[in-house]
Amino acid sequence: MSFTKSDLAISTMWNFRKAHSGEELIDQLTALGFSRVELNYQVRTEWLSGIRRRIREGAISVSSVHNVFPKTLDKRFDTDSVMLGYEDEGLRQQAVELAKGSIEWACVLGAGAVVFHPTEVPLDPQAYDVPLKQLIAAHRQDTEEYRTLHAQMLAARRAQPYLDRMMKSIDELANYVAKYDLPVRLGMENRAMCHQAPIFAEFDLIADRFAGGPVGIWLDTGHAIMMEEMGLQQLPLSDKAADMIVGMHIHDAVDALDHYAPCTLSGPEPGTYPVLAPYRDYILRSPIKVLELSGRLSAEEIVTGTDRFVAQFGG
Repeated sequence: MSFTKSDLAISTMWNFRKAHSGEELIDQLTALGFSRVELNYQVRTEWLSGIRRRIREGAISVSSVHNVFPKTLDKRFDTDSVMLGYEDEGLRQQAVELAKGSIEWACVLGAGAVVFHPTEVPLDPQAYDVPLKQLIAAHRQDTEEYRTLHAQMLAARRAQPYLDRMMKSIDELANYVAKYDLPVRLGMENRAMCHQAPIFAEFDLIADRFAGGPVGIWLDTGHAIMMEEMGLQQLPLSDKAADMIVGMHIHDAVDALDHYAPCTLSGPEPGTYPVLAPYRDYILRSPIKVLELSGRLSAEEIVTGTDRFVAQFGG
């Protein structure tokens, strides 16, 4: 249950814009003291040879890859898309085939898991998510404006048809992994916007259907905190969902903004960092722990936050 910094991975989310090659991508992360990485969906195909070189040299190991991997330029399958829940059968099948490619690369690179953004209701973020988060950031949840918009969002978030098709796609991917006995888990991640799925209640659909197989839950703390702020969910997870955690993205969040370094948002008492405290048990039991941090952070902020995180949660 205990862990040290060597047990943590860091996502290439932090530096994909800073790097110009696969080697540079990895070297910037090892310079922070990490030896495990998650390769996110922004990793370019032309970087893979350099990344594989660093793996062969023993500089890093890969904890996980993030679907779609490597990077796709097709916006129909970017990380904020209907993805595995498309009504159009051709698009749904394309999404499944891209996911199979991510799974294959995970196996090639020795990663233990693939992270998925499974689906969403195709609503314009400017209609609900952005204005709701602006009101949250201004601490205006207790206003008629917020309550009216929130009610409209709930009425528009008719997710079940997308969830049904998502489950069909996940079933196909689970069968693919089982057919070839692939050494990888598929982690379905809770999402960051109010029209996206799954939220915590929708985790249970996945847990009910796929317990005991290669499919599990990927818990993102920052996304979870933001959707709790929005009133769409709250901790704890159900026991069945908690038992299926494949991995976690760990970062602080507050006032509808996430991907802060862990243990950097101060509490009311000096030296306290309470944001992640409700997630302690999930963090300790999670097989894969990935720090998914914004490129707006400095290297010093990451190192300081990581040290605090290990001191507070690792022992």
